[in-house]
Amino acid sequence: MKDMSLNERQKSGRLITTTPSTIVGAALERIKFTINPKFMDGLSVIKISSKGTLVPRIVTISNDLFTLFISRDKMKAGEESLKNRIQYRGYKAYSKIVNTVVGHSVQTNRDIRVIDVADILFVQSGFIGSRKLEACKFRFDRRRVVSIFHNDMKSIDFIVEEEEDRVSLLKAIQAIRDTYHASKAKLGRERKLLRYIWYDTDWNKSGKIGQSEFLHLLARINVYIKRELACKLFSNAVSEHKGDVAPRDPEISFNQCIDILRKIKHEQFNGNEMRDYIFDRVFGIGRDEVTAEEFLNEFLHSTQKEFDATIDDVKQIFSELNSMEVLRANHEVDTIQENYDTIDRLLFEEYLTAPRNDLYDPKKQAFDPFSLDEPISHYWISASHNTYLVIGLVIDSRLFLCPVSTTSKGFYHFCTNKTGDQLKSTSSVEMYVLALQSGCKCLELDCWDDIIADAPVVYHGYTLTSKIPFQDIISVVKFYIESNPTGLPIILSLENHCSPLYQRTMALILTNTLKSMLYVPGECHVLPSPNELIGKVIIKGKRPPEKEDIEAMVMSPELFGQERTVIDKISAQPITITVEALAKLTLLSGVSFKDFLCSMKLPCTDMHSFSETKIAKVLKCPENAALWREYNRDHMSRTYPSGSRVDSSNTKPCLAWALGCQLVSLNFQTYDSSMVINDGRFRENGGCGYIRKPNSLLSANNESQELGEQITLNIRVLSGTCLPKPMAEKVGDIIDPYVVIRLHDLSLGYTSDAMSGSLPKDLLDTAGWKTNAVRDNGYCPQWNSGVFSFIVKAPDVAMVSFYVIDADAGFLDDTMCKVAIPVSCLRQGYRSVNFYDRCNSQHGPFEFASILVEVQMKPVLQPELT
Repeated sequence: MKDMSLNERQKSGRLITTTPSTIVGAALERIKFTINPKFMDGLSVIKISSKGTLVPRIVTISNDLFTLFISRDKMKAGEESLKNRIQYRGYKAYSKIVNTVVGHSVQTNRDIRVIDVADILFVQSGFIGSRKLEACKFRFDRRRVVSIFHNDMKSIDFIVEEEEDRVSLLKAIQAIRDTYHASKAKLGRERKLLRYIWYDTDWNKSGKIGQSEFLHLLARINVYIKRELACKLFSNAVSEHKGDVAPRDPEISFNQCIDILRKIKHEQFNGNEMRDYIFDRVFGIGRDEVTAEEFLNEFLHSTQKEFDATIDDVKQIFSELNSMEVLRANHEVDTIQENYDTIDRLLFEEYLTAPRNDLYDPKKQAFDPFSLDEPISHYWISASHNTYLVIGLVIDSRLFLCPVSTTSKGFYHFCTNKTGDQLKSTSSVEMYVLALQSGCKCLELDCWDDIIADAPVVYHGYTLTSKIPFQDIISVVKFYIESNPTGLPIILSLENHCSPLYQRTMALILTNTLKSMLYVPGECHVLPSPNELIGKVIIKGKRPPEKEDIEAMVMSPELFGQERTVIDKISAQPITITVEALAKLTLLSGVSFKDFLCSMKLPCTDMHSFSETKIAKVLKCPENAALWREYNRDHMSRTYPSGSRVDSSNTKPCLAWALGCQLVSLNFQTYDSSMVINDGRFRENGGCGYIRKPNSLLSANNESQELGEQITLNIRVLSGTCLPKPMAEKVGDIIDPYVVIRLHDLSLGYTSDAMSGSLPKDLLDTAGWKTNAVRDNGYCPQWNSGVFSFIVKAPDVAMVSFYVIDADAGFLDDTMCKVAIPVSCLRQGYRSVNFYDRCNSQHGPFEFASILVEVQMKPVLQPELT
């Protein structure tokens, strides 16, 4: 976007933001003619507040299309000085600064929400489930509601009166998002980072930044240098551009700022940046460019072990790299190079952090529809437990890391930010929306009678959790399928406690709401495949809890004083008999477990559910592990956390996956290390929620029961790029990052001593290493650590996780980024580890955060027989 003076912005009559001109901005400029001008002038809507009240607001799209504003009054360009600027009331981790003027009077008490295009997760309209709508007591047509989910799944919900405006606004936001995400790949990480924070940093909205703003920018992106040196670098940049005459209010441009950051990075490492270390090691010292043939043979084949790469692949890579917008040493910005035959060190660095070079194999992440033609029992399926609960618990956001012993490298975990539990928490249909959006394909509904409402409801029975209508959940599922008609099947796991009367009501709701989307089973000898069930909803019948599961729900007195009464009430309930109207809609029927030899004779539609406690009891018998796997080839199993986990924490999923269990249900509302592992697993196959189990779990000839050939995994942590502050905060101390790597594996043997209550400890095998902390540098830290070595015993199910943590001087350290990757999806060589937020997305600051590692994998040498 062309820089405009303050007078020009005032005369325009519109809110003119000052986002730096980039290739993304140019792409957005090209679609501006498709955006209804009234959205840039301001559209009147009715906002639904967090308390459920209705308030008038104005929705405005900035002139450069990068920013969305929701304000009390119309926003126009005006006196955008530091003195008059105001800060919006919104999500603190992504706060932005806005100035507005109505006429000539500066308004300083406004309630303004500002959303960057990079922060928008998804937009919905129609029947939307959100806590704000649930709190709203007013009647209105929900089809007029628009909800924008952004920043850690926060939502803003508003009513658009005119249907034409609602449709046009949805199309405009979608077009802006699509254009942004399609063109951002042509920007390097540092340019994306500065583009994202520039609006925050440019306080007076001049399009450039002054010295104070520059110092603020350094702190924001976690760069520490002495103030005197920072001021000197700033002054030198001004002098180079303006000559000997210093301006009254010196400022530097976007490109000048990037140039200073490059100089800081170069000086910090005495010219020995990580990209130069790798470049020299692979291609030889003293070279500045590399040809396509050299890149293929010396790097992709020899170093990265990508033996299937061809010269055509390299030409495509070089074409993409040479099309990137990069800043050269002469401050000129190159967008398209004519010569695709070579790349230099700068473009080589861009490749190292590009998605093509991800440690998580892009081919494994790609969606493969041809892998989905087998019975659904052959797949791991992303599944949620107690989906309805709003817990608000963050685990591992702060960690106290301490070696368990001098030889072990385990770590103690601490939980913080707890705001609820499974006894007194809120239930919300919004949790089903968020679970579906995150890729979950099996939702749990605990169904009960509500005499007052005269309808079935969903909540955690015999507790103080709130209730939500069964109808609302089914409507949300219908809306999701309508929006994603080619999506893979959704399984509704019904834990049915309803009387026959309300069971019939449930059956009517399912048939009348879902209509053709509902899969009605006929005679079934082999379970259908995911591809046969596209766009369908499957019903899984849930039996009442068995006695041993009831005992697992006994709560400690300090958590719930009436626990004995609760157990007595549950035990006194008669066994629920499923009525015919509901039974004929059920494909997967839950039945009691006796032993696997008997279970394997059952119809393929009969399945078992196992609590965490019950898994431990079943595995006390050494033969059961192999029998369980055999059972799971043609039948389904669901596992879930123990009822004693009132904090909604999770058990590790790797063991249940190793047993071939398809539905390993976790508390999605709790983003702990288990959910990090689950998200990493289901990032495979395009995040579709269905992953074909490895052959070791499906083959009838796997007598050794080994889950892949054991390997030695060696990892060296090299450097990091654009790491955020904890919780992606805008302000705070400059971070001191270190990296923790954990292997989540399991032992080959499934024998254990007699135990009660928890999983046998010898089944799970977790090892961990951590680097030293790099002081005061989150922008470009370098660790260049030693080699961290792991023996992976079950590569087909093992996961490796990476945590980037801020070393605090106090007792607790803060986790900033985390991700998990299946060992079977790792790649060798110099690879980029890209991070995700707790919503399993790469939005906002997680678009740029990554670390660079070196990985080697080789088979474990078996001892020779004597």
